[in-house]
Amino acid sequence: MQTVNPFEKCPVYETESMLFSLVKEEDAKDLFECYSDPITKSHMNNDNCGGVWDFHGIEPVLEAIRGWITVFKEKFFIRWSITNKTTNKIIGTIEIAPIPNTTRFLDGECKIGILRIDMISSAEKESVFNEILNMATDHFFKDFEIEQIITKAEKIDAQRVSALKNCMFSEVPDQSIIPYPDYYRIS
Repeated sequence: MQTVNPFEKCPVYETESMLFSLVKEEDAKDLFECYSDPITKSHMNNDNCGGVWDFHGIEPVLEAIRGWITVFKEKFFIRWSITNKTTNKIIGTIEIAPIPNTTRFLDGECKIGILRIDMISSAEKESVFNEILNMATDHFFKDFEIEQIITKAEKIDAQRVSALKNCMFSEVPDQSIIPYPDYYRIS
């Protein structure tokens, strides 16, 4: 069982080369670089998110950050900025959200979390994905009281798919968990 409600005090996670902290408006400049990268945009998981993720300036990024902070305050999901500790530059974001989205973490009903990983294309390396996935599996099961984590990786995302397999995720053979293709899960 988790000891601190992550929506009362958002956890900060750290790995060998990355720091994960709740998104904040000051992250907008670096996140604009990420979200305006055409390769990043082609790898993003927008399933069931709505809206258009086509940022042509800082203001839409600030609006997205404000939205993410609002849903955090509403105790729905959490989105963290990923900071590369060597360069002190934000290279993307991760999110954990409840499945189905009619549930909430820690409500006794939510047993699955969807992990979304958006990263600038220059950082999309198997080793980086391995580090993120290991951090998520080390913490999210306990912190969000879930039994499964799912995440999307299209076959063309070779670095991501390889990392998922390295970290013991298996393909979801059908669309029984979420009505979209190309998902992997770990229990």
